[in-house]
Order: sequence, then C-alpha cells, then structure tokens
Amino acid sequence: MTSNNDDGYIKTATHNYVSRQAVVQNPAKVELKGKSVLQPGVTVRGDLAVIRMGRYCFIEETSELSPAPLAGDKHVPMVLRGNIMIGKGCKIEASAIGTNVYIGAASTIGKRCIIKDNCWIEDGTVLGSDVVIPPFSRVRGAPGKVVEEMPPSASLEIQELAQRTYQEFVSSNPAT
Repeated sequence: MTSNNDDGYIKTATHNYVSRQAVVQNPAKVELKGKSVLQPGVTVRGDLAVIRMGRYCFIEETSELSPAPLAGDKHVPMVLRGNIMIGKGCKIEASAIGTNVYIGAASTIGKRCIIKDNCWIEDGTVLGSDVVIPPFSRVRGAPGKVVEEMPPSASLEIQELAQRTYQEFVSSNPAT
C-alpha cells in the first residue's frame, strides 16, 4: 500500500519515502524494509539483480545503486543492512554494506566490495573492485585506504545519525 503526497514523495506502508524523481528499475526486485528515503535523482538498478535494504537507509540525490556484474549477464545481489547514509552523487556497486555505515558524498564503491559494520567512508573516497573494509574503519582517499580505527561508540553514533536524519526528513516534510 502506498500513498502519494504533494511533496513529490511516495510513502509506502512501511514508512519508506521514495521521490517521484527517483528511478527504481524493476521494483519487484527491490526490497525496502522500512523507514528509508530515496531522494530525487537516485537510481536503483533492480533490473540487474535483487537489492535488499534494511531500515533507516538514507540515499541522497543523484546516487546510484547498481549490482555488480559477475560473468556474462549475471549480477551479484546487493544487500544494505540498516542505518546507512549514502551521500550525494555516489556510485555504489558493492555486494554488501553492513549496519551503521556512512558513505560520504561523491564516493565510488567498486564492484563486489564488502563494507563491514560501523564504518565511515569519507567524501570522495574511491574503493576499487573486490575490496573488503573491516569493521570500525574510517576510510579516505583514491584509492581508499583505512586511515583510522573507529571507537566502539561509532556504532551508536552512526545509528543515531541515520535515525535522526530520517526523523528530520519526515518532520521537515509536513505532507509526508
């Protein structure tokens, strides 16, 4: 069940907000668990493979989620767990992104990357294909390198950031 509003977003029964200017290709293969936001210009390539997103995933303008190719015309399913922030203009081809992950604006996450839980990817970071980022890592640069181990409190801080961003989005859009 969905409802349309005057703000340009479609609200689903599980409180996801999908911009009318977002492109979700083959929505039958895109699963949003709830309380996620796809902003204008976001592209989700469900036509290539299944994409599963947990709760509190916030995908900012002009970012693209595109499952990575395997062999031939097959693609790897993409799993984004929960409490994930993806900044503006990102290109994501990861196979898995863990819980409590922040990906800064204009970052490129290469084919079949795995980003474990509680990671912070700085703006403009470029990760090549098949890179695995360990838990509690801060990553920066092109090519991206782990520059710092995050403190144990990072899990709570990123979770709170994702949930606060969702709540601020909902409260600043009265029609939602």
